[in-house]
Amino acid sequence: MTMTMNLKEGSKVSFTGVVDFAHKEWSGYLLRISGNSITVDGTGSHLFHGHGEQYWDGLGGAGTEKPVFMYLKGTGSTFKNFKIKNCPVRCVAIDGSNNVVVSGFIIDNSEGAPGTAKSGKEGHNTDGFDIAKSTYVTVKDATVTNQDDCVAINSAQHVTIDNFHCIGSHGMDIATGMSTDYNQNVVENVTFSNIILDGGMYGIHILSVIDGGQGKVDNIKYNNIKINGPSDYGVMIQQDFSNAKQRSTGNPTGNVPISNINIKGVTGTMNGQYSSAVTIRCAACSNIVFESGFSITGAKAKDECKNFQPTGYKCNT
Repeated sequence: MTMTMNLKEGSKVSFTGVVDFAHKEWSGYLLRISGNSITVDGTGSHLFHGHGEQYWDGLGGAGTEKPVFMYLKGTGSTFKNFKIKNCPVRCVAIDGSNNVVVSGFIIDNSEGAPGTAKSGKEGHNTDGFDIAKSTYVTVKDATVTNQDDCVAINSAQHVTIDNFHCIGSHGMDIATGMSTDYNQNVVENVTFSNIILDGGMYGIHILSVIDGGQGKVDNIKYNNIKINGPSDYGVMIQQDFSNAKQRSTGNPTGNVPISNINIKGVTGTMNGQYSSAVTIRCAACSNIVFESGFSITGAKAKDECKNFQPTGYKCNT
């Protein structure tokens, strides 16, 4: 069962010591914390341990049932200084929230990394932070070691992601269009800044699906981001992903227009046999701007700019 904490308004809670969760194959949450004007923090000796090593099969959500580690929901609330180890699958879900600050989190799924975990026992779909149906959210001062998106935003407005170190991740991801409800397919007014991305597969990724509903992605800013050695894509903006097939189709659609994307001070080096610095596949894109200071080197494959040419960057196709 879920450890559920529906806190009274104004509550202050501190965790100390190790909180362990027993092994059970199910699809719930291990920990759920919610409330208005609450403050929840972890002390220096605190740790949440999900024992993901007992679940990992290299398949994530496609394998055996695995619980999501943590669900946070608040209004005018603060969650800070959590230490989280070995998420079975997705680590922290921030959902249905308004005016919340999440800071000082350390998420450590390093034991599930390919090459560290035994073959067939790797972590997968271990997103660091998933943000949905929320407004005015700040997530800052975090270190995430995992095997999927460092941050994934599905539907949110007025979000700040600041001062992150992501290790082995799939980068900073906006992924939307999965719902048939327009309001759940809107991501706008988001700023990513002061981020280091080490290893993994992606750097910056914006994705909309072709087999979902209508929506929009608008006014997204990236500033001062260092990308160290992703294997696949440095910057990828795509409108051709099939949720049903779980792959890119190469045929973008315009059900979720992508507009007003500003990329500034993004630098790095690729590391992969088929790596690409910039990939853009558009059917309804506008005003994607690369400002001065953009430089990603070492890509083995050429850029791909399908149906769209950004401003301030010449695609090497």
